[in-house]
Amino acid sequence: MHPRALLASLASLAVSLGAAAQPPSQPTSPADPAVAARPAPAWTKFPKPKPVPIQASIVKGTGPLPVVIIGDLGPEPVAYDRFAQRHADRFTTHILALPGTTKDTKGPQLHRGDVNDPEWLLNAVTAVAAYIRDNKLDKPVVLGHGIGGMAAYMLAVTEPDLAGSYVVVNMLPARGVGGPGRIPSREERNGEVDRLERAGLMELKRNIWLNQVRDSVPIQCRDFAFAEELVNQYSRVNVVAIRRYRLESLYLDLRDDLNAVKTPMLVVATIPDWSERLDRQVLAAAFQNVGYNRPNVTVEILDNMRSWGIIEEPDRFDPPLLKFLGLPVPEKAPEHKPEVPTEKPTEKPAEKPADKKATP
Repeated sequence: MHPRALLASLASLAVSLGAAAQPPSQPTSPADPAVAARPAPAWTKFPKPKPVPIQASIVKGTGPLPVVIIGDLGPEPVAYDRFAQRHADRFTTHILALPGTTKDTKGPQLHRGDVNDPEWLLNAVTAVAAYIRDNKLDKPVVLGHGIGGMAAYMLAVTEPDLAGSYVVVNMLPARGVGGPGRIPSREERNGEVDRLERAGLMELKRNIWLNQVRDSVPIQCRDFAFAEELVNQYSRVNVVAIRRYRLESLYLDLRDDLNAVKTPMLVVATIPDWSERLDRQVLAAAFQNVGYNRPNVTVEILDNMRSWGIIEEPDRFDPPLLKFLGLPVPEKAPEHKPEVPTEKPTEKPAEKPADKKATP
């Protein structure tokens, strides 16, 4: 590596680790007047909207512990079927799609139109809470995957007595901006989101989304057939919902809010095998920081696991999950080797001696 590139990488790493480790600072004199004029996110003061209800869900298993999965953007509830099946005796698993993400449905009405007003995510949290109450689920485990993890964080903050525990997979309480795992301060966030993310997300069209899906999904999975089915599911999602959910979550910073949460929480990060070494270090540091000085939070870093390891790698994903929930972790079954039948060697018939020719 060129010395200048190495120095730039080290500087980026130092900034990222520092940003992940420090609480968000309040701006004193922002350089950009537009940033200074923009009000800080005030989502905690918004009245809870009348929710667009959960429009797609499935229930699997008959286990005693209720588990609610808030899926990532794009996959349909059936994508998590393998998880539910392998835990059918432990959990009764309710798998939800975020409101507005299914093909022919609408999300909540957008009255203010400002991305600092996260109406889609607030609606999702309200809808999930309503689903839990309507189905009389007693202290369920809420598992949020991807953007569903941001909804899980918000649910933990807004509904402190609703769930018995939370599991968040591959989502930080404040989205990274400007590099893997990099968590900027609040004033940096507004400026950098506008510069790096907002324009692209606001212009997100269906063909752009489909190209992103075809490029990114296969490298997030190990199973080719599963990846192909995920691509089909992502292609059916409501692009308006993708744009809104992704854009709103970029502006949210729930780190300070999580300080008051007492509900046990497991935060899982899967770091793919194809990521760069410095990116791996930054991502690990950012996720480990979620548990810093929060005794209710357990952080599990699963290195060399791809994003869909929750489905594809149960031998690695399940043990920390079951341990966190206080459930017995089954021993890994011995590798099955088919028996090779032993047969007696067939005796070859004795060869007749060759006729000896008389020697003169």
